Amino acid sequence: MWMKSVLAIDDEQIVRISCERILRGAGYDIDTSADGQNALKMIEAKKYDVILTDLKMPGMDGLEVMSEIKKRLPGTKVIIVTGYSTVDTAARAMKMGAHSYIEKPFSPESLVAAVQDALGEKV
Repeated sequence: MWMKSVLAIDDEQIVRISCERILRGAGYDIDTSADGQNALKMIEAKKYDVILTDLKMPGMDGLEVMSEIKKRLPGTKVIIVTGYSTVDTAARAMKMGAHSYIEKPFSPESLVAAVQDALGEKV
């Protein structure tokens, strides 16, 4: 059985490191990117089963990144991660095709559960 691959996009290094530790520990192949532009190059080179993206980032924000991912790879599951949660933003993200939405700070359990849910794995 091959490992499912996850890409985590966040401008905060501490969040990228946390995602890496948590998801690698849960048995996933994980790559990280500090920005949307770089992440879009990465998805051209490798297929990811799930992509986590921060909402507020310099340059491209998470909704722009998700919009580009959905154009290029329509079936890709995208999870929005944010410390600036509002009902409006969550609704907009879901309308645009986000699989789900998790708030920072997240627990290791909630991160793994969100990824498992996106992959259709039993939680």
